[in-house]
Amino acid sequence: MLLDHTIFQKKMGLPIPAGLEKLYTIKSIVESMPLGFRFSNVGFVLEVQYLLAMSDSKNYDIKNLRFTFAVNTDGHELIVDLNTDTLEILQSEYGDVDSIGVNVNDLLMAERYSV
Repeated sequence: MLLDHTIFQKKMGLPIPAGLEKLYTIKSIVESMPLGFRFSNVGFVLEVQYLLAMSDSKNYDIKNLRFTFAVNTDGHELIVDLNTDTLEILQSEYGDVDSIGVNVNDLLMAERYSV
């Protein structure tokens, strides 16, 4: 199971943020991977290969309050920064972690297409 309230709460010490929970519960997203996301506010697309399970301990960065939630089609990890109210999305690429300029809400509102 991808979504796990108990483990997330235990690992992070807080409930799953609403936007992140919504991402994991929208059937048309979860069952359609890989999936592309086209944003109205930025000039690029994000293609997600798959979502990661909340039950996997390696997806948690407790020290930095970050959760690795997906892998993109380039094989890079996508991370949600739980320190931000907007749930900023970061990308880990060859050990470097940088913002990609979108947040979880942007992802939820983006136009979706099959990859």
